[in-house]
Amino acid sequence: MNDATTNGSVNPSASPSGKKKMFYGWWIVIGGFLLMATCYTVFVNCIPLFQSHVVEDMGITVGAFNTGVSLCTVVAVFASLIIGKLIDIWDVRILGTFTVIVAFCVLMGMSFMNAYWQFLVLCILAGLIVVAGTRLLASVVIANWFQEKRGLAVSIALCGSGAGGVILSPVASALIVSAGWRTAFIVLAVICLVLGLPLMLAFFRNKPEDKGLKPYGYGEEHKENAKPSPDPDVTVDLGWKVLRKSAAFWVLIIGFIAMGVVNGAIITNSVSNMTSVGDVVTGGHDPIWAGNVWSFYLACVIVFKISLGAIYDRKGMRVGTLIGSAACVLACIFLMFPTTDWGPILACLTFGFGTCMGTVAPAIMAVKEFGQKDLGTITGVITAFEMFGSAVGAVASGALFDMAGTFAPAWIMSLVASVIMGLTLVVSIKMARNLVAKHE
Repeated sequence: MNDATTNGSVNPSASPSGKKKMFYGWWIVIGGFLLMATCYTVFVNCIPLFQSHVVEDMGITVGAFNTGVSLCTVVAVFASLIIGKLIDIWDVRILGTFTVIVAFCVLMGMSFMNAYWQFLVLCILAGLIVVAGTRLLASVVIANWFQEKRGLAVSIALCGSGAGGVILSPVASALIVSAGWRTAFIVLAVICLVLGLPLMLAFFRNKPEDKGLKPYGYGEEHKENAKPSPDPDVTVDLGWKVLRKSAAFWVLIIGFIAMGVVNGAIITNSVSNMTSVGDVVTGGHDPIWAGNVWSFYLACVIVFKISLGAIYDRKGMRVGTLIGSAACVLACIFLMFPTTDWGPILACLTFGFGTCMGTVAPAIMAVKEFGQKDLGTITGVITAFEMFGSAVGAVASGALFDMAGTFAPAWIMSLVASVIMGLTLVVSIKMARNLVAKHE
């Protein structure tokens, strides 16, 4: 194959002088990485660092704080349905610019809030635009741009949440201790605007056809020594009209709801599980130590998201799903030993892999099971239900803590959800293949 067709475009990898050029889609991967490293990271991975401080300063309970966080997720459920559809029909640069600006405004507002209702309003705004928008923009657009190495490309972009967390978590922790949580929110707002906007605005395009290109790997034959994915190619694009009436799709949805429950409970409460909540000593560790352990978790996410994407590409959905589910089960067990040093560290290590399924899997499993048609809409629906599960997990875990004075019941709930997640996602793979064969 000559340079005129490499990477699936008319001339994507060769300049007039004959030198190879980077496929345009990789710029979108970099932009998605920065979007996830800033806007998504702040509202998902850094918020737990503020929990105990906001609770004490504003005189609210852990359950009240978690309710605000879960409200952010609940409204993101409905927003995902809309944003997923908009990605299929609107210029993603407009959607991305609006997302970053809203993230900046919400964080600035949080730095000035003095009443609980203000916290709730800001969480609603964040959920409507930022939480749903960042994930969908990064995953759906990149999935459109890549045929080969799709799992790797999506996972590289999404691991921006881990990379950003590794840097921003210790920064936020240090700012909270030295200058207060309000100042920390202001600094994070500026970071989101400066780093999240430029590349996204300059390079994002909905589909390769918008630049006169084809998806990466389009039309290329597998090399003799290459090992194709064990997941068979979907030869028909089913689309939303077919899937909304399909049992295979709704079994998949049950798995992602369970996944959301696990993520909502663990991400929201892990830092407090290591330290204390008001007068209740949970883990008893120093907040700085807990922040460093949480930073370790986010570092694991960087590596494991790329690893999970590669597993989905090379080993298939079944293997990736089983490994991720087993990692979540182990994390729930380790979380029950918060007063030890090894418990929180091992929990962060194992959950660092398991949580990657929540961001990497939706778009990849959707396209591998059901095809490319209406991918934005379908991924939006999956993400919406997953976020609903996350809201349930956050609220239920907070309520369980307020009743028991310990996070142990929340970890038992998460363990059960992890098992349900693995079983239903694996079953959905077989059901999807039967559905595709029927429509062939």
